[in-house]
Amino acid sequence: MNPRIVSLGAIWTTCLPLSVVLLSCVSQTPAAKPAQATSPEFGMAQDIVSFAAAVSKSLNDRSAKPAPSNTYSYETAYGPDELAEPPVYLAPTATYSGLASTDCSGWVSFVVNTVSPLHEAVLQSQGRLPAYNQVYPDGFALEEGQRPWSRAFVLTNFFRAEYAKSSGLAPVPRFEELRSGDIGAYAMGRYVDPSDASLIKTTDTGHTFIVMGPPSIVDPNTADYDGQGTLSAQAVKVIAVPVIDSSAAVHFDPDARKNEQGQYSLPKSSPYADAKPGGVGIGTLWFALGEDGRVLQRRLGPGETYADVVVGAARLQNVISLQPEILDERGDLLVEIFDNSPSEFEGSSFGRAPIDLTGPGGIRLADGRLGLNGRSDFSGGVTVDSGELVVESDGALGTGDIDVRGGALTLRSPALGDTAALQLSDDLEDGAVRLDFSGTDIVGTFRIGDKVHRCGTWGAVGSGAMFTDTVFSGAGILQLAAEPIESCSLKN
Repeated sequence: MNPRIVSLGAIWTTCLPLSVVLLSCVSQTPAAKPAQATSPEFGMAQDIVSFAAAVSKSLNDRSAKPAPSNTYSYETAYGPDELAEPPVYLAPTATYSGLASTDCSGWVSFVVNTVSPLHEAVLQSQGRLPAYNQVYPDGFALEEGQRPWSRAFVLTNFFRAEYAKSSGLAPVPRFEELRSGDIGAYAMGRYVDPSDASLIKTTDTGHTFIVMGPPSIVDPNTADYDGQGTLSAQAVKVIAVPVIDSSAAVHFDPDARKNEQGQYSLPKSSPYADAKPGGVGIGTLWFALGEDGRVLQRRLGPGETYADVVVGAARLQNVISLQPEILDERGDLLVEIFDNSPSEFEGSSFGRAPIDLTGPGGIRLADGRLGLNGRSDFSGGVTVDSGELVVESDGALGTGDIDVRGGALTLRSPALGDTAALQLSDDLEDGAVRLDFSGTDIVGTFRIGDKVHRCGTWGAVGSGAMFTDTVFSGAGILQLAAEPIESCSLKN
């Protein structure tokens, strides 16, 4: 299926309507098995929770000098050629110890981009689908492709799609089975299905959050349990889900953002004039469930009423299939690393989870430093437009060609395919291709600029290779296999 013409109507028809079809999607799904403590999925879940919790603690530390600036603000649309990032900055300045002023989707995007940029690339890809970038017959317009990350209602629909699991995010249809590290989302009104003109055009599109732990059942005798009479008559129980999100609505306890009066307040220093009290923090959300276990309503906090929603949730997996539904018009998964996503925070490192890539698509690095260390067999190749691609395992690059148009490529393992072509721009800086491994890596051909080389060994000066070029650095050697080495002229 061409990613430019994929129909989200198929997604909504399969799993999103608020009727019998949705019920079957939920009730027939067995309970998920707990992840093994040594699995890559378990490691990613731990990283998501530990990073998000450390950031929340830092941004809500009122004893810090200077104090942090933690607020809530809606993100605006950006131009299609801009690489924007959520305003979450963890490095201290003279004015604040840390700053965040973002909405819920910006926060989730920031966390996932830090822990696993490949998964964040999958999430970002969904906002570019045609159904989210059109004017509907009644005038309802969406331009989600103009935004640098997918909003909550886009994530909700994706988490309910059949192709989500093969894209690296396994759906968790029953909210009672949520666990630490899962990503949850819900959509409201027209944003449940933008093509359905009968739905109400709500100002609140939905919400997304990171799950901090398993849900618990709320005691029906709790004060204001029915939310001022708004609890659905079909609800048989209410569950409380601990989350880390960005919000301006006071949540149920525990809520790390509350002041002594039990409310949110603006910090003394905030560079954003339109920011609202609240921001990033640990809180608790309530979800009302029907007899079949599906979510009927959500409730944000004690001052809120229940509201009808359609929900979705997903769990990060270590295998991503590069299939058309997540690829751009060039057939690539576009990866953009935020400058403010730290590789290390509070003594822990992030962004190095082993992800196995498969399928016909490719990877394109638009900016930032991306590490690949999985066992992959994808065939669409790798393009580096900018930034640095660091390859740490033999099978990380799949079987396709490698095209370095800008930035740098670091090979810490002989990972090039034996029949692949290594294509380098003649504008690369000296030493941009770092062969930081011992021995020889076999590759089909090597091209720099318009000049193609098909035989011999290549490397940096002093590497012992037959041919050298200043674009290379490190001790490793490339051996070209397109033609026998014996036939190679020293004038190659």
